[in-house]
Amino acid sequence: MRKLPYRSRAGVTSVAFVDDALILLNPGPAGTSQRVKDALTRGDLCHREPEFGELLAGLRADLARALNLPDHEALLITGSGTSAMEMAVISSVRADRAVLVVNNGVYGERLLKIAKANGITAYEVKPDGDDLTRWTTPIDPAAVAEALRGHPDVDAVACVHHETTTGLINPVREIGALVAETDALFVIDAISATGNEDQDLAEVRADIVCGTANKGLHGQPGISFILCSPKGVSRLEEVPARSLYLNAADLPPGAAQGRCALHPGGSGLLRARRGAAGVLRAGRLRGPDQALPRARSPGTGRLRPPGARDPGRTGPSIQFGDDDSPSGRRVV
Repeated sequence: MRKLPYRSRAGVTSVAFVDDALILLNPGPAGTSQRVKDALTRGDLCHREPEFGELLAGLRADLARALNLPDHEALLITGSGTSAMEMAVISSVRADRAVLVVNNGVYGERLLKIAKANGITAYEVKPDGDDLTRWTTPIDPAAVAEALRGHPDVDAVACVHHETTTGLINPVREIGALVAETDALFVIDAISATGNEDQDLAEVRADIVCGTANKGLHGQPGISFILCSPKGVSRLEEVPARSLYLNAADLPPGAAQGRCALHPGGSGLLRARRGAAGVLRAGRLRGPDQALPRARSPGTGRLRPPGARDPGRTGPSIQFGDDDSPSGRRVV
C-alpha cells in the first residue's frame, strides 16, 4: 500500500492510499500481465540493429495472424490509436477525392475532424434523431449505400467498429460487403474491438484496420498499427503525401526488411508488445463469451438496441451536466 498526494477539483489536498497492483476499470488503457511489465525492464535497444529488425518482423507477422488477416500487411507506428486513425484516413484518399465517415460517436467525429484538418473532402452519414439517439444507434448499412450512390467521388468509407463512447457496435461486416463492391477502401477503427469483440475481422473485408498495442491486445500504450489489404497497399502508392511521419506509403519497403522509415520512439514499448505476443501466437484472444463476468447496472446498455451492445464493457451510467447536452454528459 502506498500513499499518494491527491488534489481534488475543489483544490483540497489529501492523501490517497493505492495498492501497488492496480486494477484498471476504465475503457483504456487496459491492465497488462507481469510478462509485459517484465519486458519493459530489459536493456536498451537501437532501431538500426538486427535485433530490432527481428522484433519488428515478428510483431508484424503475429498481428496479421492473430487477427485472422494473413493477407494484410501490418505497419507499426509510434503513437496512440489516434495516430493510426490519422495515418489510415490520410493514406486512403487520393487527390480530389473524398471520404465518407460513419458518425455516431466521439470517435466517428474524430475521423471526421482528421479528414477536415488534412484538407480532405468529407461527407458524413449518421443515424436520425438528436445527439443522444445518434450516439446509441448503430448505423443502418442502407444509409451507407445511399450515401455512396449520392457521392461518386468517395474514395474511402471510414467507420468505428466499437464506439467506446457508449459501447456501441456498428455493423461493420454488412458495411464491408457494400464497400467491397466499389472502388472505395473500407477503413475501420478497431482500436477497442481487436481482441475484445467476437467479430472475425476476415469477414469484415476491411482494407485498412486501425489498432493499438493496448486494450484487447495486452500491450503498453504508445505503439499503434494499421493492417492493409493488398487493395489498401496499392492505394497507398496513389495517395499524395499529406504528412511526413504518418505517410503510410513510406513504411512497407523498410518494414518488410525490419526497418523503419523514421526513428521510432518507444523501442521498450515494442518489447512490451512482444512480451504480450505469446497471447497472439497462441491465438488466445478472448471473445465476450470467455470474458470475466460483468456487472449489470443501469446505463447505456438499456439505451443501445440488442445486438449492438458491447459485452466487453461494464454497464456504465450517464451523468448529465447542466445543459443536458452530449458535451455536458460524461460516462462513469
